[in-house]
Amino acid sequence: MKPIRLIITFLNLFSITLTFSQISRGGIPYFAEPSIWRAASPTFFYEMPSFNLDSVLREDAVNDKNMRGSYRFAYKFFTHIDLNDAASTILPDGTTVKQIGIRSPGAYSINLLLQDFEIPPGGKLFIYSADHSYIAGSFDYRNNSPDKLLPVQPVAGDAIIVEYSEPANAPFTGRFTIAEVNHDYRDILRAEPGNDRDKDYACMPDVLCAEAAEETIRSTVLLIINGNTLCSGVLLNNTSDDGKPYVLTGVHCLCSPENYPKGKDYYNNQAGTIVAFFNYNRPVCDADIKMKGSEEMSLAGASARVILERKDLALLEFFDSPPDYFNAYYAGWKRDLVDNGKIHTNLHHPSGAVKKFGMTDGNISILSESPVADYLDANSYWEVPYWTIGSTYPGSSGSPLFNENQLVIGGLTGGASNCRDTSPDGNGDFFSVLGKGWETDDPGNQLKTYLDPRNQGAMLYPGKDPNTANPIIRLANARYTEGDMLIASKLDSPNQGFVFGNSNLNTLEFAEEFTGTNDVEIFGTYLLIPAMPFDNTSGVTVSVYTGESSPETKIYSTPFIPRYVNYSSSSGFYSANKNLNTAPTETFVLFDEPVSVPKKFFISYSINYSATSQFCVYNTKRSDDSYPNTAWLKDETKGWVSADAYEYQPMKTSLAIQPLVRSLNGTGIIKEETPLGANGKDKDAYMYKGRLYVNSPGVESIHVYSISGMLLYSFQKPAGKADYPIEKAPGSILIVKGGSGWVTKVIR
Repeated sequence: MKPIRLIITFLNLFSITLTFSQISRGGIPYFAEPSIWRAASPTFFYEMPSFNLDSVLREDAVNDKNMRGSYRFAYKFFTHIDLNDAASTILPDGTTVKQIGIRSPGAYSINLLLQDFEIPPGGKLFIYSADHSYIAGSFDYRNNSPDKLLPVQPVAGDAIIVEYSEPANAPFTGRFTIAEVNHDYRDILRAEPGNDRDKDYACMPDVLCAEAAEETIRSTVLLIINGNTLCSGVLLNNTSDDGKPYVLTGVHCLCSPENYPKGKDYYNNQAGTIVAFFNYNRPVCDADIKMKGSEEMSLAGASARVILERKDLALLEFFDSPPDYFNAYYAGWKRDLVDNGKIHTNLHHPSGAVKKFGMTDGNISILSESPVADYLDANSYWEVPYWTIGSTYPGSSGSPLFNENQLVIGGLTGGASNCRDTSPDGNGDFFSVLGKGWETDDPGNQLKTYLDPRNQGAMLYPGKDPNTANPIIRLANARYTEGDMLIASKLDSPNQGFVFGNSNLNTLEFAEEFTGTNDVEIFGTYLLIPAMPFDNTSGVTVSVYTGESSPETKIYSTPFIPRYVNYSSSSGFYSANKNLNTAPTETFVLFDEPVSVPKKFFISYSINYSATSQFCVYNTKRSDDSYPNTAWLKDETKGWVSADAYEYQPMKTSLAIQPLVRSLNGTGIIKEETPLGANGKDKDAYMYKGRLYVNSPGVESIHVYSISGMLLYSFQKPAGKADYPIEKAPGSILIVKGGSGWVTKVIR
């Protein structure tokens, strides 16, 4: 066995503790115009004192090396700023609006924890950056909780405004105090990996650009704990298959090992502050576009079910289950103490970055000694001797180790691996062993109680996909991993600005066309957006249209105000505005309710021309000019015009708008191996392992379309039995014409 390394790096991110979910309700603050702000007053802002950042960073470095806690990103100020100390204005309708300014010089972002939080129906709370580029909220009476805490996510910038409004007829007067101000010194809202992380992450491929299995990607989550710590975790299935949201992570993500032991109440408080982010992945494999993943799919607040400190096993149960549109996968598990598989993989979020992939082809075994005797038990940790692909990093702690059958066997505790340029450095890591926490002397504090509630005695259990019967699909009219490129087309001189955004032509609305084979319901849509000055109050609206030849009937609209859930130890969970100014960003716009549409529909965005902001969505440079145009613009006089007929700058392209949909007929997606003949009986043609097989001379023609209607392949009158290599394209539509008539199936 390899000798135990003396220098161990504990790898974790940040954590949050609350016993309730905090969901923001949207809306716009009253004081959205700088001319009305009270910020002109020199006494408006509460100034946080300076602190010695070098000393804090040295302490962080020591903690990392000695596995003493999580990857901190914020310095915490304990405050007592009362709502009664706010600048107050009474509007003509009797509404009282109170504002508090907070400044912490040099902060990349600020997050808060509010205590004694209780506001009446009609009361609204916003937290936003002084330059209006970031808004969290609104929060209202539905965010009240028994412990009267409200944590609020990071808001970009070193100066923020807290705004509370209350109508004249409120049943009681709202109250809260700002108990914590967290100063972000790591710039966690930046694009990741940022320039300073390129070297650290160089050998870690993004999961969507690697050989990561789909179920492992959908089950691994990013955790933010207590507003200042980052870790990773994995959603697990249990033998009841009931969808209980159990997440496995490391105990050291919740408490520095030097502070062991702690009681269950402590860990419940910590779990109550956690936000789990699903699907935080880089959507485009492009070295030149380091795009941030979507942050809109998150769960807030959990309870600690199992805490085994010396085995570094923490099982949390979140208060809410992932909704359907998260498309989450409940990973299976294996509790054997021997795993002879050759390949093991690890998915993780290093320092809060988009999800990364690692793989080892080395034999793993359980260490006979304790990797860190002061804190951890012997014979309780898998040793990964080296990484063939990838590495880990602070913030990866708690991330799952999958065996070759994609079953979880443990979670990352620590190690010494790093990237050496684009290759792993040859060092390894160690992971907790799931089976070592299976049974204990306390039935209420063992994994068996929660993961095997049916008491089956299972040594392993498969994963669960709640959407198997009717899968949720992300539609796209371009394939950015297969040659198509994201671009932000600009108008040729003498015109100025974006073809599909702000310009001197003042084009107000842009749309993308989608054509499928079934009526669908739309949960929301992804927008891929280049970095640009953006104001969350600028009035961008996302809409859904129906129409036969162009966008005709608008059936739904929602404002574009990108936000994510955060936590502050002083204010609890809160909704923070995303920063679109510094990096290309993928944002998911959730609709209030799923929108039902026919086979052909359009998704648009309209812009208001703001002096302080810009907006556009990426469009596509095609790798194959034969693909049809699917982008539209709304001309002031001519109405909707196809982009390839646009008089100022015609082009054949698609907009980077990608709706999340599910079939309305409930049949969902057909697997590749399913015969594609009429009624599933006559096997005129079928897909199997990447090839299209034709077995009948009665087949006249075969066409394969993308889900959006692009023709990918076409074969006319194949002679008898034949087979064709066809690249697997999720969501492709196979149309066969033969003796059985037309047959249409969707390929997963």
